Amino acid sequence: MPFATTRATLSRQWALLRQLPSRSPGVTSAELVWRLRDVGFSVSKRTVERDLNELSLIFPLERNDKSIPFGWHWSATAVGELRGNFDLQGYLRNGALQPVQGEGMELQAWVTDGLARQLREAPLTADMQLTALEQGHRMRAMVSDGWPLRWWLLSQGNGLVVEQPQALREEIGRTLSSAAAQYQD
Repeated sequence: MPFATTRATLSRQWALLRQLPSRSPGVTSAELVWRLRDVGFSVSKRTVERDLNELSLIFPLERNDKSIPFGWHWSATAVGELRGNFDLQGYLRNGALQPVQGEGMELQAWVTDGLARQLREAPLTADMQLTALEQGHRMRAMVSDGWPLRWWLLSQGNGLVVEQPQALREEIGRTLSSAAAQYQD
């Protein structure tokens, strides 16, 4: 997937997350289509529904199934700073992916040359290492395990392949397979 397409998708999904209310009954997919149009994204209701289903795998979102049409909202346990004006780069640089003393995990991944250039400019962690391979680079870093890590990994699309830990590799693979299956119609 080209970088520009990935960037447009991420921008749209981020705008979608900003439109979600903090409690039930939530907002419908149809209403979200109009809200996204108001901020410059012209998308179908089906695209919004797919985005919400994908984002709910990563973020603490809930769907109110008590009435039709369904309403989407942030879970009661959601981190408050995710809503509203949120600076993703600042959030990541201020420790979202930094190791927790004694509780970090070693992440090993293959990354494209382009992503390696970006990571040299803005490393994930202070201990991150990049090793050039015949094609791409191997990245190693001690990171905190959690949804911010998964969100970042998934946002890299085909520019990154988790190699270790194996459980994380399998989880990311299942998530991406599930998301790709939704586009097979």
